[in-house]
Amino acid sequence: MPNTATEIVKLRQWVHVAHHIPGRIRLKFNSALVTQMARFKTEQIMEQANRLPPLKRFQLNTGSNSLILEYDHGTIHPGLLDRLFGECQMGAEQACQELIDLLAPHYQ
Repeated sequence: MPNTATEIVKLRQWVHVAHHIPGRIRLKFNSALVTQMARFKTEQIMEQANRLPPLKRFQLNTGSNSLILEYDHGTIHPGLLDRLFGECQMGAEQACQELIDLLAPHYQ
């Protein structure tokens, strides 16, 4: 699995799904995630993500440590995100790679 996917999956330990319906997922994160994300260019990542058609909208609320992501559930199957944030490490790694492969054609 590419290094990027491995790093993404490692961040799961500070995130849990608060609510998920097809097309909309709300993630709650521990403040320790902010420290871990400091090494990434978060603003650049969000800007690039906004250019991916399957990802419709992000709403980051640092006050409540949550992120709402609206996505095209016809393109990104909800079960893929469930596996990404599920208990199984191997399933999360596979889901992360599938998500990267799915979004790669949209990435410029």
